[in-house]
Amino acid sequence: MLLQLHPGLMIWTIITFLMLVLILRLVAWKPILALLEARERKIRDDIDTASKNREETEKALDDIQAKLASARKEANEIVAGARTAAEKVRDETIAKARDESRQLIEKAKAEIQLEGEKATQALKEQFAELAVQAAGQIIGKTLSPNEHLDIIRKTIGDIN
Repeated sequence: MLLQLHPGLMIWTIITFLMLVLILRLVAWKPILALLEARERKIRDDIDTASKNREETEKALDDIQAKLASARKEANEIVAGARTAAEKVRDETIAKARDESRQLIEKAKAEIQLEGEKATQALKEQFAELAVQAAGQIIGKTLSPNEHLDIIRKTIGDIN
């Protein structure tokens, strides 16, 4: 009984189905299509927005990388400039120290020469005085201070 075909029931089922399709088409089809179209538009807009955001992000990333490269270049230039300045200061300091040491050496040499000349002069004077005293003892006479100075000067002149 269940597996038998009933033509009347079959006709009523077809009629009911067609009426349901017609009612759905008149009542629900347009709102369903509108919802689907709205959903499609939203998805398309979201994809476009995501694409624009990605492009903007890539552009911002490129800008940031360019700025970073520029900052690195500037930092390298600053470091190079600082190195150059430090080397210049070092070279100037070394040159100044060499000049000062050269001047100190020259001054010391001049002082040594002056002291040597003073010592030589003092030795000459002592030698002359000893010579005068020895001559005075040999002669057996005491010399006056003026005679004494004359003999010293003459002896120093002979030594020079």
